[in-house]
Amino acid sequence: MSEETYDLQENHNGNSVQQLSVGEAISGVFTEPSETFETIASTPRKNYWLIPVLISIALSLAATFLFMRDTELVDSVMDKQKVKLSEQFDKNVKEGKMSREDADKALEGISSKSTFFMLAGYGGAVLGPFIILFLLSIIYLVVLKIAKAEFDFGNVLNVVGLSAIIASLGGLLSMVVSIFTGRVSGIGLGLLFKEENIGVQMYAILSKIDIFQIWFYVVVAIGLSKIARISMATSAAIVFGIYIVYIIASSFLA
Repeated sequence: MSEETYDLQENHNGNSVQQLSVGEAISGVFTEPSETFETIASTPRKNYWLIPVLISIALSLAATFLFMRDTELVDSVMDKQKVKLSEQFDKNVKEGKMSREDADKALEGISSKSTFFMLAGYGGAVLGPFIILFLLSIIYLVVLKIAKAEFDFGNVLNVVGLSAIIASLGGLLSMVVSIFTGRVSGIGLGLLFKEENIGVQMYAILSKIDIFQIWFYVVVAIGLSKIARISMATSAAIVFGIYIVYIIASSFLA
């Protein structure tokens, strides 16, 4: 049976519903996520996540390409990384974990034109969407199991995978904005402040409060509420609770 074939299935209200094509599921995430995930939950299981993840990879590669072409932006990011690494190397030298000569050589080897830097950038763009998909899905799996919800893990993958297009689109647009502003920032509160004015941690927190990230998590919350048959309030508490923990933890570890 091809992807374009529509199967009929009775939903939990006893009404006959048609199985969505992948294209309909993708467009539905943007136009009517509640109805889209209700249909996915009420029809035979189908892999909706693979094509959206491939689209996310394409968007991430485009964002990485734009970043790599902007030498000023790349140098700005590299300079910040060198400062952090220099502080860490100084600490290692004082503790006897490495020599000063090794530390200096390591810093000299860090370059935006290095093969490693290019591979890390484009490799991250390819692997990142898959890593995020499975990591988030497993976290939601564990929390939903603790909440004793009944669901199919394949549909958790569908929810996260379909919703990921929103986050990846936001990532591409954020890169365009970053090129114009001359500093890496999401489309959110981080645009209103400068790191030197409010501090590294606070700026990191505000930068992660991004319009597209919030949209992504709202859609994920809607999807999980449908496929796990839990209330929207419970689903939102799970999704945004994890999101807030991530923001705080990643910002203070930055």
